Amino acid sequence: MIRTLALLTALLMQPPAWAEQFNFGVFGDLPYNDAERAELPGLLAAMAAAEVAFAVHVGDMKSSNTPCDDITLSDFRDTLSNTPFPTVFVPGDNEWLDCDRRSSGGFKPEERLDKLRSLFHAAPQSLGTKPFPLVRQGDADFTHGAYMEHLRWHRGPVTFFTLNIPGSDNNFGALREAGAEFRHRMSAVRDWISGSFAEARKRKSGAVVLFMHANPDFEAFAAGSPARGYAELLNALRAELSDFEGQVLVIHGDTHVMRIDHPLRDFSGVTIERFRRAEVFGSPIPGWIEVFVNTEAQQLIRIAPRPLRSEDLTNAPLD
Repeated sequence: MIRTLALLTALLMQPPAWAEQFNFGVFGDLPYNDAERAELPGLLAAMAAAEVAFAVHVGDMKSSNTPCDDITLSDFRDTLSNTPFPTVFVPGDNEWLDCDRRSSGGFKPEERLDKLRSLFHAAPQSLGTKPFPLVRQGDADFTHGAYMEHLRWHRGPVTFFTLNIPGSDNNFGALREAGAEFRHRMSAVRDWISGSFAEARKRKSGAVVLFMHANPDFEAFAAGSPARGYAELLNALRAELSDFEGQVLVIHGDTHVMRIDHPLRDFSGVTIERFRRAEVFGSPIPGWIEVFVNTEAQQLIRIAPRPLRSEDLTNAPLD
């Protein structure tokens, strides 16, 4: 009897065995103008036709010169709320950090960020007509109660999470020392990265996928001169990789160059092959990237560029 109970206990403690196939879409840095706004329904329809499990917009729903008023932000929220699949939104610099520009309306950036939280992250679930549940950092860790835009969810063998890391300089500030907003948010970022990888290890996830807006300049980091706004982020990611055996995929926007590569190096300067970066197309190219997860395939995660115009596929990288 004791042996039987021990065997049952051991079986219950075994990691879950997933056999699953699904795909999801990622887009961002659009629409920047009326023409791209008119193309957006076609892009969303393409994702629906591909039967994506969910989609993520990685920020910059508008150009930096478009007003950051409530109507503009709410209109895009409504667009994502009406998608026939779950949709997650990640803040970009154009909709909060750059809103202090006169052409954007002269708003206070942190006030616009709070507005984004109230519009896009008001509940612990995605947008879309068929939302799924999400874990918000503000709910999971009261130390960082404001950061409802930091999200996490799981599907099959993959742990997903988002970070509010905007383009330009991540709001580091013009002075030698980082500003208060940067320091507070990066404290939350470090804890969310650590907590998300801890969840992935606990679940024995085969992969972690991170969504954010900024291109953190992996190249400068690899050369030993990291951009000051992104050094903490990249050091934290590299440290977590040393204690996580699965694949890691970072998907971002910001610089509007669709790419798939292996830009992160270990402490010895050797390329980390199980770490990949994918950047979405962005204005002026209407498109998205389709990511496939297949536990039965030789490669767990595969990435395919999906521009709306066939001529834009010519120079797109293949995974």
